Amino acid sequence: MNALVCQVVVKSFRLLFPLSLVVLIFVALGETSARAQATSTWTGRGGEWAPCPPSGGALWSTCPTYPDGNYLASIQGGPVTMTTSAASVADLSLSSGSNLEIAGGYLDITGNSIANDGTITIVSGNGLAIIGQGATVTLSGGGTVSMTTANSVFGGTAGTSPTLINRQMITGQGTLGGGFTLDNQGTINAVGGTLAVRSDLIGITNSSLMEASSGGTLEIVFGADAPFNNAGGLVEALNGGIVQLQDGIYTGGTLTTTGTGVIQLSGDALLNSLTNSGTLQLSNSSALLENTMTNTGTIQVQSGTLFMAGNVTLAGSGSLLMGGSSSNLEQNATSVGPSGGSLINQQLIHGGGTFYDLPLTNQATIEADNKSAPLYLDTATTNTGTLEASGGATLDIYPGQTVNNAGGIVEALTGSTVLLQGTISGGTLETSGTGVIEDEDGTLDGTVNVPTNTGKLNVANGSYLYLQGTINNTGTIALGAHSCIEPNQATTLTGSGKVTMGTNSCIYGSGGVALINQSTIEGTGGIGQSSAVTFTNNGTVLANKSTPLTIQPDSAGFTNNGKLIVSKGSELIINSRSTDPFNNLSGGTLTGGTYTVTGLLEVGDAITSNAASITLIGPAAAILSSSTTNALATLAANTTKGALLLQTGQALATSTSFASAGKTTVGAGSSFTVGGSYTQAAGTTTVDGTLTAPAGLDLQKGTLLGKGTLVAGVTSNATVIVGDAATKAGVLTVTGSYSQQSAGVLDVAIGGTTAGSQYSQLPVSNGVSLAGTLTIKLINSFVPAIGDTFTILTGSALTGQFAKVNGSTINSGEHFEVSYTPTAVTLTVASGV
Repeated sequence: MNALVCQVVVKSFRLLFPLSLVVLIFVALGETSARAQATSTWTGRGGEWAPCPPSGGALWSTCPTYPDGNYLASIQGGPVTMTTSAASVADLSLSSGSNLEIAGGYLDITGNSIANDGTITIVSGNGLAIIGQGATVTLSGGGTVSMTTANSVFGGTAGTSPTLINRQMITGQGTLGGGFTLDNQGTINAVGGTLAVRSDLIGITNSSLMEASSGGTLEIVFGADAPFNNAGGLVEALNGGIVQLQDGIYTGGTLTTTGTGVIQLSGDALLNSLTNSGTLQLSNSSALLENTMTNTGTIQVQSGTLFMAGNVTLAGSGSLLMGGSSSNLEQNATSVGPSGGSLINQQLIHGGGTFYDLPLTNQATIEADNKSAPLYLDTATTNTGTLEASGGATLDIYPGQTVNNAGGIVEALTGSTVLLQGTISGGTLETSGTGVIEDEDGTLDGTVNVPTNTGKLNVANGSYLYLQGTINNTGTIALGAHSCIEPNQATTLTGSGKVTMGTNSCIYGSGGVALINQSTIEGTGGIGQSSAVTFTNNGTVLANKSTPLTIQPDSAGFTNNGKLIVSKGSELIINSRSTDPFNNLSGGTLTGGTYTVTGLLEVGDAITSNAASITLIGPAAAILSSSTTNALATLAANTTKGALLLQTGQALATSTSFASAGKTTVGAGSSFTVGGSYTQAAGTTTVDGTLTAPAGLDLQKGTLLGKGTLVAGVTSNATVIVGDAATKAGVLTVTGSYSQQSAGVLDVAIGGTTAGSQYSQLPVSNGVSLAGTLTIKLINSFVPAIGDTFTILTGSALTGQFAKVNGSTINSGEHFEVSYTPTAVTLTVASGV
């Protein structure tokens, strides 16, 4: 129908019918036109598409007109070649065994169908194109489109937005797409070179297979905002193949590789909610993840930046490898995808590089294992999994960043280092072998969750370790030269581990911040020396170096409820003043705590009354009130809460009388000499060495026991046990007189016939006056024979007798008889009871 006829018809219809009916007629006319499409069939031998004979070799059924226009070109034979010619057909079909080779010309498809059961070979030139505004062309059949050179093109007309639905194999190299939207329901295989798959802004849909094999490269390139919908689809790189994902947003489906195949990311490619089961590489470029990435393969960030667009979860049993110093994981800083971002990690991330400004939740393992490139955590991190360094590598918790480690582990494996420059809150710090956590001005924060150090935490020379809250240390925190611990806030140090202090190291406070020690602090240096600290010791402070350990209180003072221990050759100085007190020592009375001294302990004032536990070990041990003055020189009392223990050759002498209601012990080889009398009002005095009291030893209550020497006149209303216990025999010597009063008790043990080693004996150099009670105890299952004698007491002159004897019955056939001579008391075994 020509244009004039159309115009007449339209005009007539407009006069006679409503406009809507005119539209229906136009549609009907269009359908009639489509049905009028001509079919041109090629049969027989091969030849050129055009021109027809006699000037050409075409074998079309419509010759002398070859198909170029509104034709269905049907090829049933061939091969049909296009070398210089160009043609446009509505639809194209090839039967099985047929072949169309486009070697230099081009063929446009303006209809809706390419039905290919043969082979379409695109060699070079303009190639094969689909044309038509909004048209949809379906490539179907059991055949193959083979693109054989880098110049092979299967494309479309830009701006017309046609769609190609592919339902068969497209293979080879060259360019596929560009000017049309691709819906792949078949197989696209890059082989022999690079097959560049391009799309318009509508994007690509793949519900089947796109792959690279046999050294081929599949390059997917389209606009940064264009989608690649891979739901139900597979993109894979077979052995020797490369898939390059460039630009675009890749959503759903699976990426996979086999053998040496690899999938490469570049140009801000964004992977959204898909699965990777192969090897995925990013090198010298950037890419993005969005939503959940299920990775059962390997993601390699060799260099460049992998951005997290929005909240990303990295799930699956695979791993992510960071290749070195130029590898980064970061929140989204591109124009693609959601801005900002965070990462929840549920698998192994390892290598070297940087987590930068990326809020990170680690539920699996992040491992620094690249010896030549540290792994930096330059981001806020929540760790319920493991952060570790291995293989000689370094994990750096960057300055200004915090690891919320509650429920997590930070560890350094053998030969490796965790560098603490930021903050760790809660969780566990561990090391193994020669691994170390190295602090460089980092912080342990126990204000909300308590961190526990079970390994070796070194504070580098000249660095600070800041503490706040409760810190549990069951390992070792080691301070280097000129390094310090500084409590930022009130701090309690707990645990069975120790803090070791080195040359010129310190623990100091700031603005009256309190430090409570419930663990062990040892070594040299100063606690509060460079800046005073409110220090309470409920654990152990041990001076065990050749240079002093100094405690400098602040105005709130130093309080010791635990142990102060000074090793041989060491010195512990409590540098107290009235304005900076040692709170345990007030008005001459030492209260609370334990003081075990083998070296020198300087307390700042004299101790006249002891309500604490003092142990002096060895002849060099001393407690000083200043650098040269003996703080115990005027010690006059040991209260009910006091304990005074002298051991291993210690010789303590006072200038005053001494009263004890607590526990006083003079060990073997040691001596205690008081300036006047020794009065025991209560408690226990143990003498295995020598106790000297020139004004007399008055035992009012309690117990005196031992196997040493009493250089004093003894008056006893207490219990005297000859030996170190009621069940242990010994010889307790009195150089002086012995007067036992009516309330006094003398205990002796009988375990054999040899004095001292088997039975108890009290030899007195001067006179003896007896009253009170004698208690006899058989020990060591000893049964004496009738007639055996035991001299239990001797003296120069003996008066009086025991008013009561306990334990005289031996068994049903024997008993002890007590006899008195002018110089001795003897037990004799007699028959009967």
